[in-house]
Amino acid sequence: MVSAANCQEEYDPEISIQAGVLMHFNQLNYSKYFNQKIPSGLNPDMRIPGFSLEIKMSTKYDYLDIVLGTILEKDWNAYLATTDYKFYGGGVYLGICPSIKYKHFGITSLFGLGAFSYKEHVSYYDDNPTIVDIYESKSSGGLGAITSLGVYLKLGHLGINPQVQAVFSGGSDSFLLYGFVVPLSLKF
Repeated sequence: MVSAANCQEEYDPEISIQAGVLMHFNQLNYSKYFNQKIPSGLNPDMRIPGFSLEIKMSTKYDYLDIVLGTILEKDWNAYLATTDYKFYGGGVYLGICPSIKYKHFGITSLFGLGAFSYKEHVSYYDDNPTIVDIYESKSSGGLGAITSLGVYLKLGHLGINPQVQAVFSGGSDSFLLYGFVVPLSLKF
C-alpha cells in the first residue's frame, strides 16, 4: 500500500540574493508651476542613483519565483546655482518573478507591491541666495508598486541580471520613477 505522502515530490527551494546599483529618472514628475516660475527650469537630467537588494526563493514551478526586496535612492545631481533640489526615498516590496529560464541565460520580470516613501524638496532663489522665492515640497508614502523586465546571465552560483524598472509610490503626492537596475546575484 502506497501512502499519499510518498507520492508527493520533494520540493527543495533555492534561495538567491541579488544586490546592485540602480538609476531612476524623475522627469515624469515635473511641476508645471515650477517650469513657469524658473526660466531655466530644473536640471533636465534628474538622475537618482540608488541601491537594490532582493532575496528570491524558487517555487515548485520552474518559471516562478517569490521575491522580497528593498530599494534606497538619493539624488546627487549638480543643479543650477539658484536652485536647491533634494530627492530621496525607497521602500520594501513583496512580489513574484515570472521568468523564462535556461541553464545560463534567461528572461526575467518582476511584479511587486509594497510600501514606498519618497520626498522631493525644491527651493528657488531669484536674485538673493538668502531669500527663497519659491519652495515646493512633495512627499509620497504608503502603498506602491514595482515592475521590471530584464535578462540574466549566470555561471555557476554567480550571475548578473540587468533590468529596466518602474516604481510607483502613492500617497498624498505620488511619484512615478523609471530607469534601470544592474544587480549581481549569488545562488545558495
